Amino acid sequence: MNAPDTVFVCTRNAVRSPMAEAFWNKRMGGGATSCGIAPASLPDGFMISVMGELGHDLTEFECQSLDDLEIAPLQVICLSEGADAAASIAAAQWGADYHLWSFPDPWMQQGSREMRLAAYREVRDAIETRIKAFLTESA
Repeated sequence: MNAPDTVFVCTRNAVRSPMAEAFWNKRMGGGATSCGIAPASLPDGFMISVMGELGHDLTEFECQSLDDLEIAPLQVICLSEGADAAASIAAAQWGADYHLWSFPDPWMQQGSREMRLAAYREVRDAIETRIKAFLTESA
């Protein structure tokens, strides 16, 4: 396994971090993976749906744990405050740069299917915008 340059971490690796991984890898041609501190058994169906709207097929995505990573990345980007402590400790142990970009978990959204999808789209678009800005700043 090649070391990823960037690891995106969130709580369950079912919504935010897979989105970020897909956006990063599309823009950079690879180099990112994602994980969670308490990974879900399957990726979130709404996440798969809203990412599919933009041409990202995540139907085969497999959730993984932060503990599953065997090779240290260059940077860790945490997407949830709930994962901040574990992700920052892992980054320090790896000697990786650490960034916290907290996004709300759309999984928590109550209401109709359309209200829930709107929450997922909002987070999806915010993550994509943040990645674009970060890569522009880093260039």
